[in-house]
This record gives sequence, C-alpha cells and structure tokens, in this order.
Amino acid sequence: MNGKSDAVKRTDKELERLDQNRLFAPAVDIFENQDEILMRADMPGVTLETVKIHFEKNQLAMEGTCTCLPEHENDPGFTYARKFVVPGGIDADRISADLKHGVLTLHLPKHDALRPRHITVKAG
Repeated sequence: MNGKSDAVKRTDKELERLDQNRLFAPAVDIFENQDEILMRADMPGVTLETVKIHFEKNQLAMEGTCTCLPEHENDPGFTYARKFVVPGGIDADRISADLKHGVLTLHLPKHDALRPRHITVKAG
C-alpha cells in the first residue's frame, strides 16, 4: 500500500460530482374549490418520462428531472422537487395529473362525503 486513498487514484472521469443532484423547488399555485384541490407546478424541461408523483398518508411528493440544458457533456441536469402535507379527505384513487408546456397540473378530488351539498327542506 502506498498511502494514497482510493479517491486519489481515480481519474477525473471516475470521481463523483457533489453537484450531481441539484435540486430546485418549483413555483406551485394551489387552488381549492368544493370538488378538489388543484395544484400547478412550473417545471420547464421536465418530460413524462422524468416526472414522478407519489401520494401516501396525506403526503404528496412531486419530482421531475430536466436534462435539456446541459452545461457540459457530463452534466446530469437538475431536479425539481416539492413535498406537501395535504388535508384529509382526498380521494387518492381519483388523483390525476398532466404535464403540458412545462406545467404539471395535479387534480386532488375530495371524497364525496366532504363535498358541500344542498339539502332540500320539505314542508311537513
């Protein structure tokens, strides 16, 4: 053993980059109406193949990687990521999302039991 660490023996191409997972928090607009919570996240450069959405135990995580603007050949791009605590009453089976022109839109429908409803009063 010559006293050199393994990192010193590696070539520059083999070294790990510290900035490999650059994270940015995308701007998100959140709207609520009687039927759903609507979220719109600005994620330019993200594709359907690189976007991930996960909902579990009232926590929503969204992530998307942009590789379209590399600074140099080995640039992995960057990742947008946000996590939210969502109020109870969301129907997880009906959550939907679409990505169009760099905007990720999430529809989080409320359970029917939580929706306001009109009650008709009858004369007795």
